Amino acid sequence: MKVHGELKGEIAGRKQAEDALHASEVRYRNLFENSPVSLWEEDASEVKVYIDTLRKSGASDFREHWEKHPETIRECVSLLKILDVNRATLEMYKARDKEYLLDGLSRVFDKESFTVYGEALIAFTEGKALFEAETVIHTFDGAKRHVSIRISLAPGCEKTWERVFVSLADITAQKQTEEALRHKVNFEKTMAGISARFALLSDFDNAVSTSLADAGRLVGAGRAYLFQLRDKGDIMDNTHEWCDRGVSAEIQNLQNLPSEAFPWWMAKLRSGSVIHIPDVSGLPPDAAVEKELLERQGIKSLLVLQVYAEKKLVGFIGFDNVITTGAWCEVDIDLLQIMAEIIGVAIARKKTEALMRHMAYHDALTNLPNRILFHDRLQRAVILTKRAGKLVAAMILDLDCFKTINDSLGHRAGDLMLKIVAERLTQCVREGDTIARTGGDEFAIILPDLFHAKDAALVAQKIIWTLYQPLHLDGHIIAATASVGISIYPSDTDNTEELVMKADIAMYQAKKLGKNTYRFYNPDMNTQV
Repeated sequence: MKVHGELKGEIAGRKQAEDALHASEVRYRNLFENSPVSLWEEDASEVKVYIDTLRKSGASDFREHWEKHPETIRECVSLLKILDVNRATLEMYKARDKEYLLDGLSRVFDKESFTVYGEALIAFTEGKALFEAETVIHTFDGAKRHVSIRISLAPGCEKTWERVFVSLADITAQKQTEEALRHKVNFEKTMAGISARFALLSDFDNAVSTSLADAGRLVGAGRAYLFQLRDKGDIMDNTHEWCDRGVSAEIQNLQNLPSEAFPWWMAKLRSGSVIHIPDVSGLPPDAAVEKELLERQGIKSLLVLQVYAEKKLVGFIGFDNVITTGAWCEVDIDLLQIMAEIIGVAIARKKTEALMRHMAYHDALTNLPNRILFHDRLQRAVILTKRAGKLVAAMILDLDCFKTINDSLGHRAGDLMLKIVAERLTQCVREGDTIARTGGDEFAIILPDLFHAKDAALVAQKIIWTLYQPLHLDGHIIAATASVGISIYPSDTDNTEELVMKADIAMYQAKKLGKNTYRFYNPDMNTQV
């Protein structure tokens, strides 16, 4: 028989143990209720919710709602449809375990976003996961959430499957962060590829087209394009375009557009403002012209970025959405701005290279072809004419008394005279003919595709008459005269160098005969046509 003191101590000990147990229960209950993970157990008869489900994801009223409507759990995660609780043995799962579970999940969850990253049946021992998966659910208020599900067998239920423990964690923020990071990495890789593509610039057109396609797909655009400005910005042309599958091309309809026809658009571009239109229908009244064009093309929203070459506005790149409205991501805008800068640098470089090529083959004063380009074109003309069975005339023209004018009126007047002569010569020939400045006051002319030698004589007469018209040089009025020599392919020679040499001989013969006239080459140099 226990004495009073022993009984009192036993009661106190029991009370202390109960207090400790209660404190432990309170502590663990607090941990559960503040956990971002929803935990419950499933059996054939009931669902018990133990914690504030997804509270930390921003849905603060989930607990109250689910306490009043526990069936919401079954609507979102109907595990009784996934697990066949009547299957009693492991042997019955060996053949169809994974397929069975996946089939059940695909009926409950969003099939497109369902991803299994573990084995369907990882283990059947106590304390280890039975099933793990990630999926997308729609909550009672219609919100779309990414969740992670983990299912494990309750102790003692390894064979009966009568009870399982389930955890459901909201991983929406994690998925959004992962997706944003993945998108940024892909974007940076794309920009790096675009930059590398323009590094060599062996094919500018292909580089632009491929880059527009890469960027367009990356941002989910229906159409991506490059417009270039010309004629001092007065005209804009859609020079390159990429269209997603099923989207109509517009490039053929957007050529030679006068900039002044789109005042709102051009004002935005020239002010340096990015044209960001989340909804075309919401354009202001002063953009009525632009709104009509965009709606006719079926554009819902768009983004347009300026392209600068050496700090000068030379065009713009644009991205159209033809399916939905909506604002463009700021991160995407920043990265697409880099693409616009890359294209701008490429355009500037292309223009520089074109200018260098032009300078290598053209006279700096008159902008006419120089001696190198003249001989190249003469060879081509001879080859083409030979195939056609026609004639080519080579002319050498030398101004009479140019040195006297240059010395008496100065080099500025002499340069002005050469420019005027070049302009007048251009007016005397056809578009396919070539006029070159090959020396100080010497010009050379190629007349291909002639039927008769007299056709060259008619051109020479026109040149002499045109040059003789009064010239105004710094207050002085003078008349320019020239001596012209002509040789004909193939009657005089089939060699281009000899053709030029014989035209030069004929020109000197014209000077000897009084200047301001022309002569055809012949061995005796005394026959005038």
